[in-house]
Amino acid sequence: MTDILKNYIEAYKALRPNAKRFLAFTFLISLAQSVFGLVFNLYILQTGYTMDFVGVLSAIPGLTIAALAIPMALLTAGIPARKLLLASVGLSTAAMLGMALITARAPLMLLGVLNGAAAAAMAITSFPLMARNSTEEERQHLFSFQFALATAAAFAGSLASGWLTRGWAALFFSGAETAQAYRFTLLFACALMLAAARSAAGIKEAVLPESKEEQNAFSNLDRRLAFQVLLPQLIIGFGAGMVMPYLNIFFKTGFTLGISSLGFCMSLMPLAMAFGGLIGPALVRRVGQVRAMIAFQGLSIPFLATMGFSDFLIPTVLAAFARTLLMNASWPVYSVFMLGHFPSAQHQAVSSIYTAAWNLSFSASTRLSGRLQMDFGFTLPFLITITCYAFATLLLSRMFLRAPGTNKKAAGPAALPEAQE
Repeated sequence: MTDILKNYIEAYKALRPNAKRFLAFTFLISLAQSVFGLVFNLYILQTGYTMDFVGVLSAIPGLTIAALAIPMALLTAGIPARKLLLASVGLSTAAMLGMALITARAPLMLLGVLNGAAAAAMAITSFPLMARNSTEEERQHLFSFQFALATAAAFAGSLASGWLTRGWAALFFSGAETAQAYRFTLLFACALMLAAARSAAGIKEAVLPESKEEQNAFSNLDRRLAFQVLLPQLIIGFGAGMVMPYLNIFFKTGFTLGISSLGFCMSLMPLAMAFGGLIGPALVRRVGQVRAMIAFQGLSIPFLATMGFSDFLIPTVLAAFARTLLMNASWPVYSVFMLGHFPSAQHQAVSSIYTAAWNLSFSASTRLSGRLQMDFGFTLPFLITITCYAFATLLLSRMFLRAPGTNKKAAGPAALPEAQE
């Protein structure tokens, strides 16, 4: 363990200044989004809206990303990463500020679109930025650092969000978790977003001309292969959208938790993601990419069932932790597996297609789940998620387990849009 820690410290010291600034940016923006995300759904319900409208708002950013990822990738080629990151911060801060202050239905939906546009700009910028600012030897560590910092920030943000809201409630609202108490926390998250702009502003890159291969990446893409590689993960995305955006509501309403207790429970999920990111490469070295993904996804299903149908808080929290750890352990593995099927000139094209398709799948199920919860509670959404996870795992096994070259044990780094399964 000491050798592993020493290796990571040395690897961090060797990173380029641009890479280190991007890591700082990742931490701050993930912290802000986590603080905001913990209480936003609760805030919307407190203002008088139903779960159906929460489902609408939860789906809009992902649908916007799905619509804009590919056009943005085509239109922003050659624009410095610093400008795209600053634009993302500006759009996201404006959207979050508006959602914290405006409660009318139509403006909230429009602000959700703005937030999705910001996320799309971030998604298409991160991969090429990290790839350009690392060597092949450095890249695995850089992506590991980025994943770990994002999840660590989400852990801290969930804790801070619960504590902050409880503090506002105690100071100004006689301990009641009112919409105003939630709003103060949302505004604090907006201030954190602005802090991320400083790290982005320090990134300095020369604009590199595109090669012919990159210019023709979309037209030369093997669509049949792309469909086969992406399909299992898109099915998982549909299943994840049924439940994961509503975990804060699931815990708070199912177990009548106070906001600080809710913040603690939710903070365990990014902590599980961080542990998952650490164990993934070790299993890949032993059994290969495909078997590792099958193992992680298959083992998560019993924990998902326990999480959905246990009536006791502690088993539910532990099952949620285990499920999150296992499913997210497969994310870095899948990123390498996916991009390993395509030449490097097509990586940004494949990543933007995946971003669009995954967000479309995830958002469609998020919207559907909000409607289903009004009639069936969380029972049917959990059953759908379990079915999707099982089917996707079976499909992955049937298509790739014995395919030549797809179960290799050595893996190079890659990046995918951030999302929680």
